[in-house]
Amino acid sequence: IRRQLCLLLNAENIFHSMADILLREEDLKFASTMVHTLNTILLTSSELFQLRNQLKDLKTPESRNLFCCLYRSWCHNPVTTVSLCFLTQNYKHAYDLIQKFGDLEVTVDFLTEVDKLVQLIECPIFTYLRLQLLDVKNNPYLIKALYGLLMLLPQSSAFQLLSHRLQCVPNPELMQTADSTKPSAGFKRMTASNIDYTELLQHFEKVQNKHLEARHQRAGRAEQLDRRVIL
Repeated sequence: IRRQLCLLLNAENIFHSMADILLREEDLKFASTMVHTLNTILLTSSELFQLRNQLKDLKTPESRNLFCCLYRSWCHNPVTTVSLCFLTQNYKHAYDLIQKFGDLEVTVDFLTEVDKLVQLIECPIFTYLRLQLLDVKNNPYLIKALYGLLMLLPQSSAFQLLSHRLQCVPNPELMQTADSTKPSAGFKRMTASNIDYTELLQHFEKVQNKHLEARHQRAGRAEQLDRRVIL
């Protein structure tokens, strides 16, 4: 239904509206599930090709505004937030987010989502990201972010997949060219975007603290219910 709506109506407006609604959602578990679903649609639906291109470049004020709007709601789900940063080529911020993962409660569901993100990185949608691994000098935070995901994963098929990909990253000394001293286009785009990434990171921490508190409350209620059943 959502994919058909994006065809019939303006996809940017639909995602903007749904992100605004989820930002105010009090059921945090539901919000996290919905964000995961919307993110999957955003990354995989052929109907949203133009919207992905718009977010990938962040060339216009409208695209940057959409990114910030999505980001605030996507914070309900840590792994989808990283995937949004990968889509928009905000690799330094993706690395900063992954560094924060060490303070989160790592669950089986969390690791499953990291596994799925690794699978997505190997899909056509992230072809440009894989090609950017050739430009080691200008994309150090992309490589750091991918290594961060690798360190989060247990020894699994996703671990092997990402490890093999990172083994293909060339030696920067062998990739030196005459124009290697020129600043990268990605760096110019990020510095011109005027996005307050520090404030976004603080928002991410705030939302995740709410989720942690909510999980502990649910666990406490479940424990009390178990005790009543035993008695």
